[in-house]
Amino acid sequence: MKSYIQCALLIGTLCVCACSATHTSNWAVLVSTSRFWFNYRHLANTLSLYRTVKRLGIPDSQIILMLPDDMACNPRNSFPGSVFNDKSRDLDLYDAMGSGIEVDYRGYEVTVENFIRLLTDRWPESWPRSKRLMTDDRSNILIYMTGHGGDEFLKFQDAEEISSHDLADAFEQMWEKKRYNELLFMIDTCQANTMYGQFYTPNIIATGSSALHQSSYSHHADQDVGVAVIDRWTYYNLEFLEEQISSTSSNVTLGQLFDSYDPVKVHSDAGIRYDLFTGGEQEARNRKVVDFFGNVQGVEVHDTKSGEESLAEWKADLEALKALMDKSRHLIKELNNVTTDVDYAEATVSPSQAEEHAFGTAKLLHQPSTLSKQAIGGVALLALGALYTLSAVLD
Repeated sequence: MKSYIQCALLIGTLCVCACSATHTSNWAVLVSTSRFWFNYRHLANTLSLYRTVKRLGIPDSQIILMLPDDMACNPRNSFPGSVFNDKSRDLDLYDAMGSGIEVDYRGYEVTVENFIRLLTDRWPESWPRSKRLMTDDRSNILIYMTGHGGDEFLKFQDAEEISSHDLADAFEQMWEKKRYNELLFMIDTCQANTMYGQFYTPNIIATGSSALHQSSYSHHADQDVGVAVIDRWTYYNLEFLEEQISSTSSNVTLGQLFDSYDPVKVHSDAGIRYDLFTGGEQEARNRKVVDFFGNVQGVEVHDTKSGEESLAEWKADLEALKALMDKSRHLIKELNNVTTDVDYAEATVSPSQAEEHAFGTAKLLHQPSTLSKQAIGGVALLALGALYTLSAVLD
């Protein structure tokens, strides 16, 4: 019984820990909005973030990747089938994890309309689940965007624009439809910080690469590729993530990531917005980086009771089970005693007595068998009752 109680206490502790979890899944929406070879770095930016979230455990089923151009197959590419984010070319982003990449929206599918529909889940019933953001109010979402932009707008493929108002309204619809728990918005473009100025929805942390009237600069070029291969702000984000976070158990916080932004290195003033987040700046800064970039390792438990109440109920149920088992042991002992007495009485009866006594003898001879069956039946019922109680406790 002691082992039962220890097991119950352990499970109860796990339940308390699980109930304290703030979310149950992490999703990533990674968007490059630029076509054409000279925008190679925007694709490399996006694929670099894609590799990072996969490295930290987010599966492809929970990553939406939007790429308007395929630089790997561009005829200008000196390294066909490959995309790099560094001139050393040590890492092929198209096969960084050994399993290739899964692009959900490619080419002319990358439009403002599809992006807004993705966020708000306004799709026809026939739309594939693999191309939808299947989140709920327990999901944390990382949204990363990169491309060419300006004051409160971001261009999509040089053909259309999405404004900060469009994004703000889409996030409001997401909140109203309970499509996220917390959201981290990151954007690398010219005047990036103006893209989150219109947000008004709770539980959003927003950060961008450059302030109003500032450009977002590339980090370096690869002479063999012939163009810049990554932007500066994204480069230093990745540097931090690669050096500081090696697993989903990391305790590195968003505050530490944001503090690593150096205007001298980035060549622009990166911005962060905390005021929409519940609890304000301190709560936002205390969030772990893996709460958005990594896979969730916790278990969801549907229980509205506090940990102390649940533990008290567990103890009460275990005490009831102990009492039931003690009662069954006592009953079995009594039945064994009755069977012994009947066997002795049977030995004193002679089978040669009169016929009128023969019926009584036969009845007496069957009595121990009947009592044994009753005993077995009683024990079986008690065992079933104990199993039922135990199953109720486990539930």
